[in-house]
Amino acid sequence: MDEIPTQVDLLVLGAGAGGMTAALTGAVLGLDVLLVDKTDRVGGTSARSAGSVWAPNSRHSPTGTDSFEKALTYLRNAVGNRLDEDRTAAFLRAAPEMVDFLEDNTSVRLRAYPYHPDYLATLEGATLSGRVLEPEPFDASVLGRRFADLRPPLPEFMLFGGMMVDRVDIGHLMNAKRRVSSLGHTLRLLARHARDRLRHGRGTRLVMGNALVGHLYHALLQRGVPVLLSTQVESIVQTGARVTGAVLRCAGETIEVRARAGVVLATGGLSHHPELRRRLMPTALGNASPVVDSATGDGLTLAEQVGGRLAPEHDSNGFWAPVSHRRRADGSLAVFPHFVLDRGKPGLLAVDPAGRRFVSEATNYHLFGEALFATLDNFEGGSCFLICDDAFIAKYGLGMIRPQRMNLRAAIDDGYVTTAETLEALARKLQLPPGALVATAARHNTFARTGKDADFGKGEDAYQRNLGDPAHGPNPCIGEIGQPPFYAMAIHAGDIGASAGLACDAFARVLDGDGAPIEALYACGSDMESIMAGRYPGPGINLGPAMAFGFIAAQCADRTLRKSEEETGGKS
Repeated sequence: MDEIPTQVDLLVLGAGAGGMTAALTGAVLGLDVLLVDKTDRVGGTSARSAGSVWAPNSRHSPTGTDSFEKALTYLRNAVGNRLDEDRTAAFLRAAPEMVDFLEDNTSVRLRAYPYHPDYLATLEGATLSGRVLEPEPFDASVLGRRFADLRPPLPEFMLFGGMMVDRVDIGHLMNAKRRVSSLGHTLRLLARHARDRLRHGRGTRLVMGNALVGHLYHALLQRGVPVLLSTQVESIVQTGARVTGAVLRCAGETIEVRARAGVVLATGGLSHHPELRRRLMPTALGNASPVVDSATGDGLTLAEQVGGRLAPEHDSNGFWAPVSHRRRADGSLAVFPHFVLDRGKPGLLAVDPAGRRFVSEATNYHLFGEALFATLDNFEGGSCFLICDDAFIAKYGLGMIRPQRMNLRAAIDDGYVTTAETLEALARKLQLPPGALVATAARHNTFARTGKDADFGKGEDAYQRNLGDPAHGPNPCIGEIGQPPFYAMAIHAGDIGASAGLACDAFARVLDGDGAPIEALYACGSDMESIMAGRYPGPGINLGPAMAFGFIAAQCADRTLRKSEEETGGKS
């Protein structure tokens, strides 16, 4: 454990992507920084995420395809009259600057997905590529013993006991028997993983969110920034109207740390705050979530001590995704978010408790979640299901089931999926009306032949087509269901982050009840009210603003401190 300093310039509470970006920015600017997390790992929910960073108009956007004005137009159309123009403009200016700053001054490296449409691809201002960045794969062996500090991804996102793979890797794994290049890629992955398991217990080649937090943590260690884990924040210290530090408790010791430039709240949001989850989230949500358990609203609680407040509620106070549940061998509950790998592929249905479709299966996961909530409101205690046939399972997998039926038997045995030789028998097992499910599948099969989904328009925009199978026609998202046995998986509405949060201004300063900034108190990530106001315009709309406002907060704190030093003739 790093020694606890009693005085720093910038104190950052929370070691997710937003908090680490704030800490790293402050360190590069020359501030003395202390980063604190109440858990024994860095990374928060960011470490479990896909690692996508929505950063319009960055250096990685194809030349001439994006601009501040184009991105603002898109967000105005996507968010509507809830758009906070000042904070949104601040984000759109800061996001590309943040990318430049990190890549020019640290070892953090990002790259654009070759092709990734915005989620609301038909709106004016949407783009087909360039806005969504991902971290380059990270070699965690450079962390040495500090690799153990990194929160691992969800176990269900790894293969062979700890090997991470991204979309490129999955493509090679699926084609290893058909292409020499894919076979070589697969063998190299497996050989490296075998070595890593012997030395580190899991793979050190990190991708997605684990790679992002790995890059950020390594850059912080290179800068010598002290990182305190397993450290509780008991209170914010305020002197007069100014926040001047916090009281920490670590290893049984309580200590007050003074922060000359300010305190940044980045504690992960309110997703698991018991009272707020009950009050702000839909009744059908339940408590199971892929969000880390430590996201209990600490930032809000601390800010309220000095006058901070929750911003007005949104139509949707969280961000949603369909999830499936499965009991792990150790008794814990796996909550698997169905983002991109199965729902949009041809040959899958989502049905309600009446056996009818209720949504385009290929729509973005937030809209799918909203459709789940609306549907389940009409069926108290009912369940929705993903339905597919054997050909689909073999080719694409389903949820935690890998392609080529790799772990299908175990999933049937433990009840993760239900199977039957006919759709009628499957419906009876699920307590669905057999005739309705058969009719639903038959109607969907006609759409597969024509390529037109007359009910929900599946596969009719660039985002949905991108989730499909490009080798399948006439519509890459619609395929027939007919090859027995048939399979069903129960799906639930899950939350992947909070949209509700602290009221803040365009400088990431926390606002009091009168709308005035609280001096030297900042927030970013899910502690801050999302600029998306409960809408979901694209992948990475949590991480992109989290990092951008962490960057903004550190810059503002640095400027304010420098100005104060000029006025007082030196450090106070």
